Amino acid sequence: MVALALVLPLVLALPVYAATEGSVTGEFGINVAPTVDSVSLTQTAMDPQAAYTVSVQVSETDTINDLGTVVLKLWYDSDGGTPTEGDFDGQSANVQSCAVITWTADDPGGTTYTGSAALTPAGTTWSLGASTLPVKGGGPTDPGDFGDTTFTFSFTFTVGKVATETPGSDIWQIAAKATDTMSQTGWNNDGEGSSVNYYGEITVPGATTVNWGSMKAGTDFNGTDSQQALGVTVSYVANGNYDKKVRAGATWSGSTYTANLDDTGSCGSAQDLALRADDSATYNVSTAVLVDTAGVSIDATGTQTSEAGVSVAAMNLWLKLASTFNSDTYSGTITYAIVNR
Repeated sequence: MVALALVLPLVLALPVYAATEGSVTGEFGINVAPTVDSVSLTQTAMDPQAAYTVSVQVSETDTINDLGTVVLKLWYDSDGGTPTEGDFDGQSANVQSCAVITWTADDPGGTTYTGSAALTPAGTTWSLGASTLPVKGGGPTDPGDFGDTTFTFSFTFTVGKVATETPGSDIWQIAAKATDTMSQTGWNNDGEGSSVNYYGEITVPGATTVNWGSMKAGTDFNGTDSQQALGVTVSYVANGNYDKKVRAGATWSGSTYTANLDDTGSCGSAQDLALRADDSATYNVSTAVLVDTAGVSIDATGTQTSEAGVSVAAMNLWLKLASTFNSDTYSGTITYAIVNR
């Protein structure tokens, strides 16, 4: 017998799959931080209530339109030296010690192409004047200066009345920081900084007359009718240490006769008069000063004030007359002053 065997190949059924991988292209750009190329104030000494201009040149690879803010700070530094970025960041607006000017873009990175600048502390004698800021071009989609990669901001400001005086090694630092839409920053400072000169202001209400009325010859300082109050409030404003001073005219005129100021207080000659003054309502020979024609200090302890100043309502004068005096009505000038100390 012959045995036959049929051998069939074994075929496995394999599943068919879709593609399991695919590729895309990834890309990204680098937003470059802005740089503050320079901060420049030409003057190295400033007067309160005078106007000055600081130029701040900013470069931005991604164009000026990528900027969010440019902040300029001027601040009092008691020990001078070179400021750091940390020093800059730590300053806030204060009428005596820091002014902050901030330019803010209205639509950073967008298509508005506008911005504005403001100064703090607002509502004080610090103020911001005309400034040079980026402007858009001829149409709504024309970036103008915002399309440039470098722009020089110029900020004109008026120094406040009580911006702290710098009589020694102290100084006002000047620096700026630019911040872009990615919160990246660049900063720089004016290498020299600036001093601030003394400022003093006194207010004596106008048309003020101190009238002793009718007096008798020989009246002494502590005698009856010798004392008269100024009758008004005198205000002092200063950005540093100051003296309150007073002086009087050498000659007091009558309709017929004249009287002479004796700054020794003795009144030993006919027609001599002498004055003592104090910022107190009580006569005290050790504090009420003899008034002369050059100016004598009533109080040499004045220090930097607020913008509202220091008000003194107790100004008083004491009059002494020689024992021989012609009958007449005499008048002379008494001048109050504030001076640097």
